[in-house]
Amino acid sequence: MITLREFLSSDRERLVSLANDESVSRYLVHTFPFPYTAADAEWWISSGSKQNGAITRVIEYHGVFVGSVGITPQGGWRDHLGEIGYWVGREHWGKGIASAALQQMTEHGFADLLLKKLSAGVLAPNTASMHVLRKCGYELEGVLKSEVHKNGRYFDIHQFARVR
Repeated sequence: MITLREFLSSDRERLVSLANDESVSRYLVHTFPFPYTAADAEWWISSGSKQNGAITRVIEYHGVFVGSVGITPQGGWRDHLGEIGYWVGREHWGKGIASAALQQMTEHGFADLLLKKLSAGVLAPNTASMHVLRKCGYELEGVLKSEVHKNGRYFDIHQFARVR
């Protein structure tokens, strides 16, 4: 049902179709803009998805590209840590896809990348993402007040983590 695979240059049009949706981008990091253009997709596929050593995968649901999940390993004295993130196109919400993809990528991070801990920061209004993380065994470690400034608003970050 859920498979993870590398990004391909042929994913550009589908990526724009899924990502150019304000309801998808509203709680994501600054490298996920709205509107989402073909140039954004080109940058993401060619280099953005690999920045800072990231391992980023397309989420396929029954063979169809529906979202993305990735881990950015940390460095230095934090080289046992990874930051994990994910998104799914709106028409695929509520089907358990994000949870299944997060679980697969978490297992990859622990078993193959040998990370000790994975963490995810979630903007306060994004309760659906918090539910996905809890469902996959992540626990709330704390809340960082007014941590993110996005679209003229300040957001608290709920910091979740799972330890191997």
